[in-house]
Amino acid sequence: MPVKHAIWRVGDEPCLEILKHAAHYRQFADDPDKAEYFVRIQWLDAVPEAKAVNEVGLFGNQNSVCQPTTPKWRHTVERLKAYFPKWDQS
Repeated sequence: MPVKHAIWRVGDEPCLEILKHAAHYRQFADDPDKAEYFVRIQWLDAVPEAKAVNEVGLFGNQNSVCQPTTPKWRHTVERLKAYFPKWDQS
């Protein structure tokens, strides 16, 4: 969803009023090539930061959405399934 259509709120505030980079998001909201997009997700499980999965060889990407094509991706998925047994309970 383009950021200009964002309807999410944090407490009583619209997200585009309180996000750290809200001014940047608003500046490019009407430019499809520079606009930010939000992706709605549903967390099925979570762990404290101290128990975060951190292994050499796992696939990583700074973007929230990507289409991984490296062999590391399959390895990462299988390892995370072991850490998060609720993965298929949607």
